[in-house]
Amino acid sequence: GHWWADGYRQMLERIRRDMPRDCFLTTECNAEAYVRWFDGYLTWHWQYDGQVPAFPAVYGGALTLFGRSYGGGETRDLALSMKAGQQLVFGEQLGWINPSVITEPANLDLLSQLARLRHACKHYFDGGQMARPPRPVDPPSTVRADWGWGGGNWWVTTDSLLTGAWQLPDEQRLLLLFVNVGPDPVSAHVPIDCSEYGLDTPQVHVVAIGVAGAPAPRTESPQFDMPLALPARTALAYEVTCTR
Repeated sequence: GHWWADGYRQMLERIRRDMPRDCFLTTECNAEAYVRWFDGYLTWHWQYDGQVPAFPAVYGGALTLFGRSYGGGETRDLALSMKAGQQLVFGEQLGWINPSVITEPANLDLLSQLARLRHACKHYFDGGQMARPPRPVDPPSTVRADWGWGGGNWWVTTDSLLTGAWQLPDEQRLLLLFVNVGPDPVSAHVPIDCSEYGLDTPQVHVVAIGVAGAPAPRTESPQFDMPLALPARTALAYEVTCTR
């Protein structure tokens, strides 16, 4: 019956009523039945082949999503890249990762990129909304790794180029995220139609954020083509805003 959920709701209602104003509640996993009472969910079990960000598309910006279980066998470095890249475009806080990864230069470089980029864009994840991820014109290459879930031998395939979009509708601002999680460079052309994101303007301003050596700011029409050339294990973000 519904007695289990009812009992938790009564308990959480009392906790929220009595808890100090400057505190917050988190819990393990992301049971939808309790969204109203929690401020954050540990999403460590999001480990499945073919995952789509349906949950953050609905609840992103309403609560914080954080943490994956990181693991894997011989392909663990690729699995780490895939998970961390997916976490960024899904809007999650990065982690749970064994601190020993900082002794591995390639992993440290990737995680540092992603953490700095997420920090630069945190206002989109804290109070924004997920939008439809942009798609390259040509089908992207894929990567495959053992994500080490359930004791190992847990193979997951994703695109090499992961994409995401978040927006601040009230400010007519759009964030576009691109992460090459694979071991090889990626080139792609991504069509962007700003009207799909509610940007009502004759022109848009496109600025790369949080990345050293990124392309210079430019002005585009609301429908434009975004060429990408990303080295292996590299992330890039663009902020698109209306011009007046």
